[in-house]
Amino acid sequence: MRGAELALLGPLRLSGKLCFNTTRKKRRTWKVRPVRGLWNFFGGREEATDSISFSKQSGYHELELPSFLPLLVQDTFLADKELKCCYKASLDGFSAYKFHGCTDFKGPCVVLGVTRGGLRFGGFNPLGFRSTDDYYDTFKAFLFYCPQGDSPPVILPKVGGSGAAIFDYARGGPQFGADGLLIGPPLVPVMGGLSGPDPNKGEGDLSQAKSRLGLSYACRPDGKDSIFGDDKKATVVEIEVFTCPAIRDMY
Repeated sequence: MRGAELALLGPLRLSGKLCFNTTRKKRRTWKVRPVRGLWNFFGGREEATDSISFSKQSGYHELELPSFLPLLVQDTFLADKELKCCYKASLDGFSAYKFHGCTDFKGPCVVLGVTRGGLRFGGFNPLGFRSTDDYYDTFKAFLFYCPQGDSPPVILPKVGGSGAAIFDYARGGPQFGADGLLIGPPLVPVMGGLSGPDPNKGEGDLSQAKSRLGLSYACRPDGKDSIFGDDKKATVVEIEVFTCPAIRDMY
């Protein structure tokens, strides 16, 4: 029997021993991983790291939605839909590339900004963002702002036809109309094609915004031609973008 056993073990020593040992190591590692997962799940040392990873994988921030949001979208594609925040500038960054990295191909969305003075403002993009360096026509886009206090948001509809309602520049933040509301516009002209400025430079800073109403979006009810009131420009301290995960899955 010993000779037969050696005859059988011979080939394993020449070609199979290392493979057998490697397989054992892989199995041993695999058995340990669920234990680490359970330890983290029940409050182990690496729980925070796992939570951050899950947040990145889900692509959404878990936060309380603004109370006026359902009223704002009641006549849009997002009515009665579950909404989540896919971009939060104070956490994800104020650069245009960070913005598009979080919002592109997420479907129709609400952009909500807050100025240094506390004014809440934004717009509804029914087409979503895709970094196409192009503009799109639609009557369904609108701007809005929230007066001080508990007043509901004031909606500023598209005027002057449906043309050029949404601009989707990869190096810029959200832009409604040629001049209605620009948040972090590109720092150099967007020319397209093979000529023009380096496309990797000149990205916009979403902490800066400007507005001129009347040509592409309606003026405020008080007659002011800027969404910011008396100021044409504003410093933005926060931007959040809300989308519907169910619609995003269709892209």
